[in-house]
Amino acid sequence: MSKKARILVIDDDPIVQQSCERILAEDYEIHVAENGHLGLAALASQSFHLALLDLKLPDMNGMDILRQAPDRFPDIPIIVITGYPSIKSTVEAIKMGAFDYLGKPFSPDELEVTIEKALRQRHLLTDYRALRENLRDRYQVSRLIGESPAMKRVFSLIMQSAKTDSTVLITGESGTGKELVARAIHFSGLRKDARFVAVDCGAIAPGLMASELFGHIEGAFTGASVGRQGLIQAAEGGTLFLDEIGNLALDLQAHLLRVIENREIRPVGTSESVKIDVRFIAATNVDLQMLVQEGRFREDLFYRLNVFPIRLVPLRERSEDIPFLARQFLAMFSARMHKRIEDFTPEAVNFLMQYEWPGNVRELSNVVERLVILCNDTRLGLAHLHQSVAISTSFSSVPQTAAQLHETKKKLREQAVNEIEKAFLLEALRRNDYNVSNAAQQTGMQRPNFQSLLRKHGLRIKDIAAGREPTAF
Repeated sequence: MSKKARILVIDDDPIVQQSCERILAEDYEIHVAENGHLGLAALASQSFHLALLDLKLPDMNGMDILRQAPDRFPDIPIIVITGYPSIKSTVEAIKMGAFDYLGKPFSPDELEVTIEKALRQRHLLTDYRALRENLRDRYQVSRLIGESPAMKRVFSLIMQSAKTDSTVLITGESGTGKELVARAIHFSGLRKDARFVAVDCGAIAPGLMASELFGHIEGAFTGASVGRQGLIQAAEGGTLFLDEIGNLALDLQAHLLRVIENREIRPVGTSESVKIDVRFIAATNVDLQMLVQEGRFREDLFYRLNVFPIRLVPLRERSEDIPFLARQFLAMFSARMHKRIEDFTPEAVNFLMQYEWPGNVRELSNVVERLVILCNDTRLGLAHLHQSVAISTSFSSVPQTAAQLHETKKKLREQAVNEIEKAFLLEALRRNDYNVSNAAQQTGMQRPNFQSLLRKHGLRIKDIAAGREPTAF
């Protein structure tokens, strides 16, 4: 173990003090407190990785320190040492939070092994808490992105629902971030220190769903050689997120309804019920009320789930959020791939805002990740986007005659050519620091022809170099 680990020995016996120093001083920094009050003062004022505590102290019982430790010193494992070991005192000390118990006299090996185990557990506990804090921070509402009125309303609903234990139903198209909202509710709420368990109701085979949700006992069905806890029980004290709830079979909908109403489950293969304490959040990308009318979803379950509804609007209905999201993804993927891509060009941002994004935020994330992989420049422009996003061109009406079809095709070709020409010019200029002569030479064009294309598309060099939207001559 690291020599930096600091151990406090709380014991009035000089022989024990000297023994601990002799055995441990080579690997650890040892400090000694001769009574309980000095020990408590040291624990409160200094940083220790572990404490050795004698139960028989001149001024107090070591049990008094153990009682205070969980609240005052939760990160310090305590190993009890005593010359009067008994089963009763051992059990009592362990119940009160002691890591382990050593009876005097103890061997150097016993002491060293016990300390190593205690420090290893402390390290794992510290890592676990750091991970929990990172998760909690990652899914805080403040980390969600959106300036549109629709998203501000979602943020408000998240905070309101987080203060309760009510069942929440999140609706929205695929890719709008339903699970992200569910996690934000959990990690901002009353159950943030417990587990968040996500279940995709469309990803588990119907024949296995009951066992997965409710668990089963040994021998409940062929192949059930051992009993297994279900996902609902796994979320005990925390939150169960049922994604794509509309895919749940009707018979399982009835079981789930009883679970939500009675707060108890019945594992497959037994008639005995188990009480649960779980919050339910469900999500769907389909219209559950329509499924109710079609007889494919239970009406009573729908009303049980729809206590606190949150609707996520598609990305195309909140286009003002696209630049914020795109830049967040750009920063994230650039850092992950060790690339220095500073921003999108104004033309690229305009294109992103006009695109329909049928796959919503998930599609935007995937596109930006692909752009970062392909880009070797410091800014992402239209030329990069044309490689990664399928341009959807719309027209007002379907052609009715051959002449109209011919005219429509001509317009579409012209539009496509104009877009790629403009992207070609902008990227050539940026690669050559907005020097027209160098850009023309690098692309293999005559300078007059290059300038002619600039005039055709109304591009001013000073505007492009300044990062402003191109303006016409």
